[in-house]
Amino acid sequence: MATDDDPNLEIKSAEVSLFAFALTDCIVEIEPKSAKYLRAVHRTALELAVPNLFGPHIGGYWLTPTQLEQLRLLPECYPSNESRLVRQAVESYLSAQSVKLASPEN
Repeated sequence: MATDDDPNLEIKSAEVSLFAFALTDCIVEIEPKSAKYLRAVHRTALELAVPNLFGPHIGGYWLTPTQLEQLRLLPECYPSNESRLVRQAVESYLSAQSVKLASPEN
């Protein structure tokens, strides 16, 4: 187990990467013009997510880096005048989903 005074801690932390995270209820802060795309973003995320990735005892819908890449391609399915708004909706949604990952008290 690594401790704060372990000289290899920085090297070990560099080896850690995201495997998957569970979709949860969250509050998305977004511009009103992009808000109308949130339903499509959430529905697409659920369709891409792997249910019970770690077994039924953990449960949930999990997004892996591959599915994150696919979700970020969603704006390409919209006309050019809407793609920027969809891109903002996707990034706002992912940011809201990852807030719990970044805050240690949750």
